[in-house]
Amino acid sequence: MNNWLIAENIIAIAALLTAATVITIATIKTSKFIKKVVHFFDDFLGEEQRPGVPPRPGFSQRMSRIEKSLETGAERFSTIENKIDRIDYELRPNSGLSLRDAVNRIEERLQYVERRNGVDRRSGGQGVE
Repeated sequence: MNNWLIAENIIAIAALLTAATVITIATIKTSKFIKKVVHFFDDFLGEEQRPGVPPRPGFSQRMSRIEKSLETGAERFSTIENKIDRIDYELRPNSGLSLRDAVNRIEERLQYVERRNGVDRRSGGQGVE
């Protein structure tokens, strides 16, 4: 009968040790996962400033900064686009008011004067022979 009680006690102790080992391993594995989840939420929500540690903005604060940056970029793009449109207007002949029209008029007048004076620009300004 004593042997039976000793065997029962050994089995009970082995079961308790096995259960304790399983619980310990599960706790260690779970704590690593929980630590990762906590870090994720700390990064997502941000952290306040602490002594010696600068504040870390959360997801919404970072997204707000990105959106403001995109708005500023869109405004700058619009300004650049308007400037390019004005330059394009000046470089194409239109109703006579563009820079291109002025250059064309100067070129026509210069050719007229050259023909009248017998000068050929292609020959370095020498007279036409």
